[in-house]
Amino acid sequence: MISRIVRAGVLSGLIMTTAEGRIWTDTTGRKIEAEILAVEGDKVVLQFKGKRTPLALDRLSAEDRSFAEQWTKDHPAGAGEVKTPDTPVGELKLCGTTLNSNGSVNQVQEPLSAAALKSFSKAKVKPTLLKMAVALPAGFDPAKPQHVMWVSAAINNDDERKNGNCGAMGMYAGAATAAGWLVIAADTELGNPRMEDNQRSEGGDLAVHQNAVEVLAKTWPGFKTWTFACCGFSGGAKASFYRVGDLLASELNVAGMFLAGCNQDLTADAREETRCRKAGLRKIRVFISNGKSDTISSMALAEAVESSVKGNGYGDVRLEPFEGDHSMNRAGFEQAMAWFKEPPEK
Repeated sequence: MISRIVRAGVLSGLIMTTAEGRIWTDTTGRKIEAEILAVEGDKVVLQFKGKRTPLALDRLSAEDRSFAEQWTKDHPAGAGEVKTPDTPVGELKLCGTTLNSNGSVNQVQEPLSAAALKSFSKAKVKPTLLKMAVALPAGFDPAKPQHVMWVSAAINNDDERKNGNCGAMGMYAGAATAAGWLVIAADTELGNPRMEDNQRSEGGDLAVHQNAVEVLAKTWPGFKTWTFACCGFSGGAKASFYRVGDLLASELNVAGMFLAGCNQDLTADAREETRCRKAGLRKIRVFISNGKSDTISSMALAEAVESSVKGNGYGDVRLEPFEGDHSMNRAGFEQAMAWFKEPPEK
């Protein structure tokens, strides 16, 4: 996986995943995934955790420089930038932290609930804090109905587990908030409450996410009446099956699930772990986005996931291939978000 090979150097510290999901390579061969926001002089500006991150063009590969040049021609100045709302709705706070409502990612934390702490009673290392990343769309008003995108991350190794779901926010926050979605990810201070490779979490994952729901509902009383969707890429897509189960177990209205580069349907395992009702799946639209040249999630595997998901009783299911390999496709994500907002067919 790309995230495993991000190391020190010119790209040091940027464990990046983004809605565009383009793979960028520097002149030494190191790689990252990041969303392009702009080209400014001799720098390309990428999005990382909702923030502008400039990189020098002359430190990137010739292919990436050509891509940036073409992107500049195809996009007007400022395209893709997250803008601050002209009329703020007033100060917003969560867990005692003041939130920015301009599409940037806010980090908050508070002590885990007694139920969540109990769920880790058999764990070797016991977390004590609920950690959440929250990105608010411009003009966010919690007094009005909202659409909420819940993020899941891959857990292929311990570094990715420690980076957590919150570490994957940069993949989705910019595109989702621009489309009017509130974006949320939940972890503990130790990282992702799931174990590596989505192994059974001994109840911790469900308890942490139920804790997060209760905190958000206490802060925004209408929260449980809002409309929810889940999203993930690769291993994060497989984790999204558990996330759907977590939210259904909290009796939330889940309307969509975006699966990017997903090679396995984990519905049965997720239902067994979360005890969510199968009836809740019937309202969920599933959008499967897959690269035509993907060798990790081949088109044959994506088609198998599509067939399996349909057989598990979800609502409408779409498989949308794109020209590319094992990567996120922003256009597909934007299509999915628009589709999830459409009223159900009668």
